[in-house]
Amino acid sequence: MSKGNSGHFKGTAGARNAGGGSSPPLFDNGHVTYEGIAAHREEFMSKTVEQIADMLKENGYEIRIRPSNRQNKGSTAMILEITNPSKERNIDQVQISPDGSKHHGNVPYIKISTSNEGLIKVIDGTREQYRTDGTEKARLIFRRDNE
Repeated sequence: MSKGNSGHFKGTAGARNAGGGSSPPLFDNGHVTYEGIAAHREEFMSKTVEQIADMLKENGYEIRIRPSNRQNKGSTAMILEITNPSKERNIDQVQISPDGSKHHGNVPYIKISTSNEGLIKVIDGTREQYRTDGTEKARLIFRRDNE
């Protein structure tokens, strides 16, 4: 695969699934972990809905793409609903908010809902850019940990 315009699209199926080194894989037989997502956060940065859907399909997920029910005026948030839930896969739903949200600022993020890891947000920005009221239910992963 070639790099996208933003320079963040650099993953291949082999890179995503390889467990070499001390970094946990992003997908391990269809399962994700917080640690694996944190180690491979770039796989979610600056991606289209279709690119993320393709990544899930490559790992055994069947999905349906739909607009978010909670869209604010002008929002482009989309939902990837998993239509083949099972013990073999732990992602239940993925929300892609490429423009951020009214509540969290204009910082793009992806919220991954899992059956055993809870909610995980991959935020394409810094802690300072991301607004929260302190009642965040998701575990947060920022573009770079030191930001």
